Amino acid sequence: MAAPTERTLNYGLRFASIFALNTNGTPAGTNATAYEGIQVAGSTAFELNVPDARKLSGLGEDGVTQVVYLPPNEGADGKLNVEAADPTLAALLDGTLVSSVGEMSIVGIGTDKQGFEPKVGMMLYQAARGLLTGSIYWHTFFIPSAQVIRKSPGMTSDKGVTTYQIAPNKTTKHLWGPSFANGTEGFLVAQILEAWSNNPYRVAGFKGTGAAVDFNFPTDYPAVQTSGIKVYKNGTVVSSGITLATTKVTFAVAPLITDEITILREVAG
Repeated sequence: MAAPTERTLNYGLRFASIFALNTNGTPAGTNATAYEGIQVAGSTAFELNVPDARKLSGLGEDGVTQVVYLPPNEGADGKLNVEAADPTLAALLDGTLVSSVGEMSIVGIGTDKQGFEPKVGMMLYQAARGLLTGSIYWHTFFIPSAQVIRKSPGMTSDKGVTTYQIAPNKTTKHLWGPSFANGTEGFLVAQILEAWSNNPYRVAGFKGTGAAVDFNFPTDYPAVQTSGIKVYKNGTVVSSGITLATTKVTFAVAPLITDEITILREVAG
C-alpha cells in the first residue's frame, strides 16, 4: 500500500513511547526480545512549540526596501501532559534508579543529576482523517534524541498531572539509524520528524546474540502486513538475507553480539 498523500485533519493523542538509546542512538535492545521503549500511559496532550522565524526589514526612501526571514534563534520544544505516575519512566528520564524500601518504590526529585538527563528517543501518534475521502490515517512525531525534564505534580483535590518538558536535540539521523541525506530527506539535520501512514507504526530495538536468528514482535502487536516492515542493522537498511513475517523477522545468518537491530512495522490501529 502506498504512503498517504491526502490532506488530513489530525486529532487526539493515541500513543506515546519513550526509548532508552544505545551508543548508536537507536532503541536500546539487549537481546532478541523486542524493546519498544516505555509507553507513556495516561498521556493526554502533546504541545509542540515551533518558534517564529526572525523577520528583518530593510529601510530606505521612507519605506521598506526588502524583507528577509531567518531561522529562529531558539529551537523547537514541547510539553507532554500525563495523568499516570510511573516511577520506572521517571528514573529513565531523570538518569536515576528506582530504589526500594520495605514495600515502597522511591524516585528522587531535584537530584544532583539535574542538567545531566540522558538522551532518549520518542514516538507519539494520533489519528487523522482524509479531507476528501474520509479515510483513517495516522499522524506521527518521531523525536530521535531529546532530554525530557519531569515535573511531578503536588497534591490537590483534583487529579494529578505530571508534565514532561521535552527538549529535542539537533540530530543527523533517524531514530532507527540511517543518516539524513539531501537526496533522500532534503536536509541533513533536524530536531523532529513528522510522518503520515495508513496504519500506526511501532519501533522495536533488538541486539544480536550470535545465535538467535528469529526476532519476534510482541504477541499483541503483530505487523498488519510484511510490506511495511523495515529492518536496519547498525543503522543500515537490510534488504537481503532476511525473511519477513507478520510475527517476526528471520535472519539467514545470526547477527553478532555487537549488532544493533531496529525494526519498523505497521500495526493495527
